[in-house]
Amino acid sequence: MNTSCYRVEDALLNSGIINSEQLENAKTIQNKENIPLESVLVKLGYSTRPEILRCLSDQYDLPVIDLDKTHIPPEMMSLLPVPLIKKHGIVPISKNNGDTTIAVSSPPDLGFLDNLRFLLNSDIKCVLATQEDIRNIIHKYFDQEPSEAMDTLLKEFTARETPVRKADGDRMHKQQAETKAVKTEDEGPVIQLVSLIINKAVSLRASDIHVEPLSNRLRIRYRIDGVCQEIDVLPKHLQDSIISRIKILASIDIAEKRRPQDGSINLKNAGKDLDIRVSCLPSIYGESIVMRLLEKSAILMSLKNLGFYENDDRRFQSIIKRPNGILLITGPTGSGKTTTLYATIHALNKTDTKIITAEDPVEYTLPGVNQGEVNEKIGYSFPVILRTMLRQDPNIILVGEIRDAETADTAITAALTGHLVLSTLHTNDAPSAITRLIDMGIKPFLVATSLQGIMAQRLVRKICSQCKEPVTYTTDQLSEMGFEAEALTETVFYKGKGCRHCNNIGYQGRLGIYELLDMNETLRDMTYHVAAANEIRKAARTQGMTTLKDDGLRKAKDGKTTLEEVFRITGIND
Repeated sequence: MNTSCYRVEDALLNSGIINSEQLENAKTIQNKENIPLESVLVKLGYSTRPEILRCLSDQYDLPVIDLDKTHIPPEMMSLLPVPLIKKHGIVPISKNNGDTTIAVSSPPDLGFLDNLRFLLNSDIKCVLATQEDIRNIIHKYFDQEPSEAMDTLLKEFTARETPVRKADGDRMHKQQAETKAVKTEDEGPVIQLVSLIINKAVSLRASDIHVEPLSNRLRIRYRIDGVCQEIDVLPKHLQDSIISRIKILASIDIAEKRRPQDGSINLKNAGKDLDIRVSCLPSIYGESIVMRLLEKSAILMSLKNLGFYENDDRRFQSIIKRPNGILLITGPTGSGKTTTLYATIHALNKTDTKIITAEDPVEYTLPGVNQGEVNEKIGYSFPVILRTMLRQDPNIILVGEIRDAETADTAITAALTGHLVLSTLHTNDAPSAITRLIDMGIKPFLVATSLQGIMAQRLVRKICSQCKEPVTYTTDQLSEMGFEAEALTETVFYKGKGCRHCNNIGYQGRLGIYELLDMNETLRDMTYHVAAANEIRKAARTQGMTTLKDDGLRKAKDGKTTLEEVFRITGIND
C-alpha cells in the first residue's frame, strides 16, 4: 500500500534484509515501472516474499496467513467497494464476534484502519499475506468474467473427481463417492459456484435464473430480455449441493423435497441491493428452482421513457389526471405492467397527493408513497388492504393485481367514491379486460361507469445499436408474419447482425408496445349491453385505438425492433 511504504522500508532496513544502496536501486526501478516495492526487491533478488512477510510479522506483531489454503466466504467480498479493495490491495476474509479480519501485504496506517472501521461498523484485525496471493484473490472475484470464473471452479471439481473414478469403476459407488465428496470437501466451492451463477445473471442483465435438473445434467438457463437462454450445463452430481445451497440462502426447508416452496434472498452485488424471489418445484429429476432478480434500488422509469407515441401519450396523460375511476394495465406475466404502474405513480406523486399501494410483493420502494404488502398467511389480502385504504383518505390507490371478484368489487367501489384506482389484469388485449370483469361477476353498469381506460402492453427486444443493419423482406415473408405486404415492400427495416456487445444475439434491452383503449360514451354503452370483446375492439379502433401489432410495426419502421420480434410477441392476428 502507498500509505505504508515507509513502514516496509523501515522494517526491511532495520532487520538487515536489505541495505540503503539496495533500497535506492529498488526505488529507482519502482518509480520507473510503477510496481510495488516488495515486487522489485524480489525481482532483483534482494529478498523473497516469505522473508519480507516474516520481517513485517516480527516487526509489527501481525500473523501471516496462506490465502491459498484459506476459505473466504463469497459474501465477504461484498463488504467493501470494489475500487477500494483494488486500490489498497486488501481482502476481507472473515467476520467473527463483531471483528472483521482483513488480509494485507503490508501494515496499513491508522487513518486507513479508522476508515475501514467506519465503513464496516466493526473492529478490524489485520493478517499478512503475499501481494501475489492477494492479487490472485482479487482477480478471481473481480477481474474474471463470470463464465471464466465458473470454468475455473468446475476444473477444481473435475480434479477432485479423478481419484474416485480411477479407484472404482462401479457407476453407483462412484456417484455415491462423488456426492459425499461434494457435500464435505467441496462445500466452499459450491458456495462460490452458486455465487457465480447469480453474479453471471446480474452481469448479463437476466431477470430470472432457471436451475433445472435433467436426467444426466443440471441445466442453468437465464431469461435475458424476455427469452430463456441456456448458459451453463453443470455435472449431475453437483445438483443436490447447488440446490441445497440456494434453499439455505432463501430460508427454504432443505429436508422438504416433495412439495413446492417459496423463499427470498437479499444480498448486495456490485454495490446494488438485490431481492431474489425463489420458487422451488419438485420434478421427476429433482427440484427445479427459479430465481427472479429484483433490484431494490432500481431507478424508476419515467412515463416519457416508456415509448409512447404522441397520440397515446396525450391520451394516457388525460386518463391519469382524472380525479376518479379505474385505469387497468393488462398483459401476461413479464410484460412490464409493474414498470408502467410505477412510472405512473412516480408521475402522480406530489406533496399534495396521498398515494397508497397494495402489492404482492412490493418490488421497488417508492419514496413518499405508502406501500402495503399482501400477506395471505395472516389474512392480509388485497380486499382487506383496499378496505383499510379507504379509511386512510387517499387520492390515488394502486392495487397490484385484480385476481378475483372481491378485489374487483372493492376497487370499483373505491373508484366510484372519488378515488383514482390503478391496477393490473391478466388479459391478452385491452377490450378483453371489459368482458373479463363481467365474467368475474361485476355488474356491467358498474364496469361501464367506473372504467376510465385500459392499456394492454408487451415487451419486445430492441435491436442492438452496435451491430444494427438494414434488411429487406419479400412479400411472402411479410404476409407470413401477418403484415400487409403491398404497403411495406418499399419500407427499410433493420435487424442486429450479432456482435460481442449483444452476445451475438442481435438484440439488447427491451421496449414496450401498447394498445390504449380510452373509454367513451360509445364504449360505455357497449359495455352496459355486454357486447362481445371483438365488437368492442372494432369500435375502439375506429375511434383511435392503435393495436399492439400496429404499435410494434411503427417501432419496427423506426428501427427500434424487428418485424420478427413483433410477430413473435403479437402473432399473426391483429
